[in-house]
Amino acid sequence: MKQLLMAAALSTLSLGISACEPKRVVTALPIPPERTDCQAATGKRPTLPPEYSIDWSKVATVGQAKAAHDNFVNVIRGREKIVANYVLSLEGDLFQCANDAAWVREWQAGTR
Repeated sequence: MKQLLMAAALSTLSLGISACEPKRVVTALPIPPERTDCQAATGKRPTLPPEYSIDWSKVATVGQAKAAHDNFVNVIRGREKIVANYVLSLEGDLFQCANDAAWVREWQAGTR
């Protein structure tokens, strides 16, 4: 009986001490506005110029064939440039979003 009373007293004492322990209160720090500027990539798809096809029935000389081929290549390169610029602009928007999200995760991990 005496041991049971002693166990209850120790339990009550340890519970009382733990209740008096100071609690650490963490408040979220404000996130700077330059880190929350992520927006969905809504860039409008560019319109591409029409493809160029060589009308071989009108080509009679090597010089005409070379000129037609050069024109064909220039049109393809122009279309590729438009597509590449569009992809790079989308990638830049997504990188900025991902970079901001990573920074916010690291920022919030440091407040724990």
